[in-house]
Amino acid sequence: MLTISRVQLGELGLEGKLETLKFSALPSLGVLNLSYNHLHGSIPAAISAISKLTILDLSTNGLTGIIPSELGNLTRLKTLLLDQNQISGSIPSSLGKLMNLNCLKVSENRISGLIPLEIGQLSKLQFLNISSNNLVGKIPKELGNLSHIFHLNISNNNLTRTIPPEFGDLSSLEVLDLSSNNLTGEIPI
Repeated sequence: MLTISRVQLGELGLEGKLETLKFSALPSLGVLNLSYNHLHGSIPAAISAISKLTILDLSTNGLTGIIPSELGNLTRLKTLLLDQNQISGSIPSSLGKLMNLNCLKVSENRISGLIPLEIGQLSKLQFLNISSNNLVGKIPKELGNLSHIFHLNISNNNLTRTIPPEFGDLSSLEVLDLSSNNLTGEIPI
């Protein structure tokens, strides 16, 4: 029996919908890269059937709909790239269960709502980019728990209030972009 562990089909001009794929037939898949194509439609919840997935890259397509909460069941995920699509809805709090995640990009979409507090539980997270969306509310102080984060970009949203003082404790931080929001107050040091 053929065991497929990687599907890397980026930049091939692929068209169609993800719903047509039979994810349950790929139980050993660790890498799914369909970036830089012309995929449309929503991200199916059935993608959570690929329980061994460590890299999911659906960036730079024409995907719409919401981020399914079932993605939180992909607990082996290390990289989740959904940037540069037309995804709407909110960031599901279930992503806080992805304890192995070190890279999360959902920038350049139409995502709205609050930044989930649960993102602050991702203790291995090093790279977080949720910029260029329609996020509102305050920056959760829980993001100050991301002790390994070196790149944090929340720019170009509609965030308000102050920068959490906990950000002053992010000792690994190299890039912090909070520009183009409606933040007030002082920069914590």
